Formats: sequence, C-alpha cells, structure tokens
Amino acid sequence: MSETIGAPGGFGVTPAPHLEPPPIVTPPPVVPEHIAGPAEPLVPWISIWTRPRATLRQILDDDPRRHVFRLAALGGIADALQLSVTSGLGDTLSPVWCLAAALAGGVLGGVLFLFISTGLILIVGRWLGGRGGTTQIMAAVAWSNVPEIWGLLLWLPRAALLGEEVFRAAPSRIEGNPPAALFFGLLMMAQTIFRLWGFVVALKCIGEAHQFSAWRALGTLVLVVLLAGVPLVLLIFVAQALS
Repeated sequence: MSETIGAPGGFGVTPAPHLEPPPIVTPPPVVPEHIAGPAEPLVPWISIWTRPRATLRQILDDDPRRHVFRLAALGGIADALQLSVTSGLGDTLSPVWCLAAALAGGVLGGVLFLFISTGLILIVGRWLGGRGGTTQIMAAVAWSNVPEIWGLLLWLPRAALLGEEVFRAAPSRIEGNPPAALFFGLLMMAQTIFRLWGFVVALKCIGEAHQFSAWRALGTLVLVVLLAGVPLVLLIFVAQALS
C-alpha cells in the first residue's frame, strides 16, 4: 500500500511528493593536444635558439632533408672566417683573399664535416642507446649551425670598424682608441656567445635525433672527438718520428 498523507482540515488524502533524482553532470572528454588541433608551427631560424628539441622534432616530422647542405655550407663559412683570424692568415693575406678562401674552403669543409660528423655521431650514439637514423642525425648537425650563421651578421660592424684589418687578431686601428676597443671587445664576446650557444643547441638537437638526453649527447661528442682525434695524434707522432 502506498504511503499517504492526510490533507489539512481532514478532507481527502494528499499523495506523498515525488522526489526527482539529482541530474548527473558528465564532464567533457579530455581531447589530446595532437587531436584537438595542430599547434602554431615554429619558425626554425628563430625558435631553435630557445626550443631546439621542439624545433628539430617539427623539422624531422616535416622534411628532415630541407636546407641541410645550405646550412652546412653557411656554418662552414662561419668557421672558416673565424679560422682566418685565429690562424694568423689575416696577418699575411689581404681581406679579399681571406674572404675568398673562407667562402671556398668553408663551403667544401662544411659539407664534408656534415657527412663525417653524421657518420660518427650515428655510430657512437647507437653505442649509447640512440635510435636516430642517418637523415635525423644529419638534420640535427645541420640545424645546430643556426646560431653561428646568425653570427655572420657580426662581421658587418667588425668590417666597418676595422676596415683592412678585419681579419687580424690584434688590429692596430683600435690601439689608443678606448671606444673602438670596447666595441671590438663586445663584438668578440658576442661571437663567442653565439658559438657556445650553438654547441648547446647541437647537444639538444643530437639528443632529440637519437631520442636520449643532452648529457648523453655530450658523451657521444666526447667519444667522437676521441675516435677522430687519437688516430690523428698518432699519425702526427709517427710522421715526426720518421722525419
């Protein structure tokens, strides 16, 4: 028998109120980021400074062969220009010849270094648990040149300041000129920072290509230097002993 409640005044019977269950609120499903929609694409020439791993991952997913030889050539030119200063070549040759040698030798040396370093980093990285292939490692090596390539712009104010002495390690034009010496020192510091940051970017990019940490990438480069340097040192000792 259903439960009833007497109406006020004793007239009739009032049925018990019907209680509705509270509504069930279902939270919206969590949509993964890669399904919700693509993120805004990165600009590799800029984003690789602060987000090297994400930048290289985008490059590898898009087109890992894009610009690799161009980047290697420009990076080789940047190294060749610096070598013309540190080796003393700028003290004996005119700026025109130094520039010509840096352009020709830098392009050839940069591309050659790309192939050699890619092979060594591929082999040594596999020893340390890396999973990158030749195309991935080559892209990592090539795109790590971006900071040094940006550093090429610093040669413009250097040339404007030093003129014919642009490739000299100790230019006489700034002697006795404190503002010029200070500006020259700032340019040298900026070039050094660009090269050091390029090394950090290289560690991040190699780590991303091999799918391991930047510290393991550092160990890979140390082993690569040992593998490439020890035979060279031995050859030098043998040549000196035979001469």
